[in-house]
Amino acid sequence: MDIVLLFIIGIPGFFLLLLIGLLLYKQYLRYSTRIETPNGISSLEEITLGDLKQWILIRGMDQNNPVLMFLHGGPGEPAVGMSSSRRLDAELIKHFTVVHWDQRGGGKSYNTSIPVDSMTLDRLVEDCNELIDHLRNRFDTPRVFIVAHSSGTLIGIKTAHKYPGKIHAYVGVAQIINDCEHERMNYDFVVEEAERSGNVKHQIAIKAIGPPPYETPKKLFEKAKYIVRYGGMMVDSSFRKMIGIILPYLTSPEYTLSEGIRTILGRGRNFTTNALWNEIIVVNFTKEIESIRVPIYFFEGKYDMITPTVVVEDFYKSLDAEKGKTLVIFENSGHWPMLEEKEKYEDILVNVVLKESQSK
Repeated sequence: MDIVLLFIIGIPGFFLLLLIGLLLYKQYLRYSTRIETPNGISSLEEITLGDLKQWILIRGMDQNNPVLMFLHGGPGEPAVGMSSSRRLDAELIKHFTVVHWDQRGGGKSYNTSIPVDSMTLDRLVEDCNELIDHLRNRFDTPRVFIVAHSSGTLIGIKTAHKYPGKIHAYVGVAQIINDCEHERMNYDFVVEEAERSGNVKHQIAIKAIGPPPYETPKKLFEKAKYIVRYGGMMVDSSFRKMIGIILPYLTSPEYTLSEGIRTILGRGRNFTTNALWNEIIVVNFTKEIESIRVPIYFFEGKYDMITPTVVVEDFYKSLDAEKGKTLVIFENSGHWPMLEEKEKYEDILVNVVLKESQSK
């Protein structure tokens, strides 16, 4: 009886200690990454974009530095974004004023009252454009840099194509080009890897998913589990690495615990992906964007099978880029070069992208 009582008492006690630990770590992270330079900035702000309240985080050592906007992926799942910025941006904030935006429907900007009919790619592009104008006015700069990752590249490249005069350069990391082709290739990938592994259980499960196209995102999410398992998401897909993507939602000073848990549970991702689904599955930039009028860079992981690099290479070859184009292959990365080869990612942004823009 005493053992049972101790067990019952111990469970809530454990979770209470865990909660206290998370709250203390949030404060430690806030303190240890504080910005104390005379002209620095660290500001979490709620602003209105397209008649909807949305959240941005601005951090930089010097507000006179160029503005870099980061567009997270998911869709609606800012895994590499505001929540992880204090861990990932320590070098970048020395050279840029870095702005993270939780897009409508994602992260801190998710809520159940968002009209589903407002969730369109065109609306997200206009949200992005309004944010660019807000930042241009606030920091008295004619142009900004855009760095976009995964599904964020849908918004990023469309914005760069539509509003080139406002943008120094566009960097697409794990760029989406042709969703139908991406999905076909990564389905073939998991089929081949399952056969190579000899895992009959996986072979049966993947066959049950079936090849794309899919009517809903459900089978896409099921297939993604096997892409991760077979190294098409991250070269090192160990539990330690994967938990490192999720944990910032709970430890970020910018997220409440409820916001972090909600994001981990995929509320924003599911809402956004379902709302945008019929648009995403027909995306094909080989037909929509034949030329672009901003310097453009593609950062692609060699082993990325979410957005297979070969599709980007073909698009890159045919793209007419009057202000220059650069394709960088990250030889030891999958879908997350900014995590898997962080130093190389930072080095190219600072010593190539930024310096080339300053020389023009």
